[in-house]
Amino acid sequence: MLGWLTIGGLVLVLGILADDWYANRHVRPLSHMKPDPKTIKGYTGMEELDITHANQKIVRKGSKNGP
Repeated sequence: MLGWLTIGGLVLVLGILADDWYANRHVRPLSHMKPDPKTIKGYTGMEELDITHANQKIVRKGSKNGP
């Protein structure tokens, strides 16, 4: 019985230490995952999320159809 309490206590202490370490470590923002347009060739699937790309597409479509 004392062995299980010791193991349970160690697991609890390790869990608290791991939680503290995880909360205090430096986390990089998600913007580092954004692909570099200079190195990417082709369609990445993120073009719909880029507002500047969407605006350029609208302007291109408008210039082809309009005067």
